[in-house]
Amino acid sequence: MKKTINLLASLLLLVFGANAQEKLVKVNGKNFAVYTKGLESRKANSPVLVFENGMGESLGSWDTVLDQLANTAPVFAYDRVGLGKSDKAYEMHTPEQTAENLKNILTTLNIPPPYVLVGHSLGGVYIRGFAGLYPDDVAGLVFVDPADFTETKDDWNQIFREIGVPEKRIDEMMYQRLYQSKPATARDSLRFAFWSEAKVLGDLRRTDFAELKALPMPKVSTYFFVGGKFEVPLERRSKEYDHERFFHVKNDKNMERWRALIHASGKSGALIYLTNSGHYIQRDDPNAVIANIRLLVESLNTK
Repeated sequence: MKKTINLLASLLLLVFGANAQEKLVKVNGKNFAVYTKGLESRKANSPVLVFENGMGESLGSWDTVLDQLANTAPVFAYDRVGLGKSDKAYEMHTPEQTAENLKNILTTLNIPPPYVLVGHSLGGVYIRGFAGLYPDDVAGLVFVDPADFTETKDDWNQIFREIGVPEKRIDEMMYQRLYQSKPATARDSLRFAFWSEAKVLGDLRRTDFAELKALPMPKVSTYFFVGGKFEVPLERRSKEYDHERFFHVKNDKNMERWRALIHASGKSGALIYLTNSGHYIQRDDPNAVIANIRLLVESLNTK
């Protein structure tokens, strides 16, 4: 009897995962690794969850949430060019290029909108770019501890003023953050994709994200997840200022702007602050991510 139960469980597991697909898709001469699940049972005009990874990350960074969310809506995740199992390429991942690649992949796979875009860290910057370039394709936005595309250089400096850093030192740190060249070793072929994405983020910060702010923000349901756990190890903490206080003040300032963004959408939204989660919220508290994205999708399906 026990063997029969185990066999039945194995068969159910096999059937459950049967509609998940990992494959390479060729777009603009490059192979992109993609993962999909649930598309076969998609209803007309229902949303697809589209995931953008963090800086230098592969689609495996979402493995704690993809399969469970596929029970609520079809899921699509992929590796940007140069990352994971996608082809290597020595080019910059600008928001416009990244959005164009993603749009072409979805079109090639015959996955029409609407999309709920889910972006972690730098992926939040990229979904903001996609939403601005293709606003009619977007039904919802989920930012998971994103790089703050609403900030300005003065916003950043104001945090240091609030925690008592001298003005001269603030100027020096800003120069180091945005203008000081990184060592050539950071641009080796194995880590080029990570380096290029970091450079793109630095370029955007130098202009106060003018490229993104010039794009429209679709009026859709918008969720922000914020990790409230300070994770910087002792050996990497600043010796010049209270690094933990800086982290919490920065979070507070970010959330003020993100609340304004949610309200400006005119749609339902949420700002979810998780005290026991660090930057990788989808790993630290996958259940919170899954539950809240389900709420968003269910709200769209009842309209």
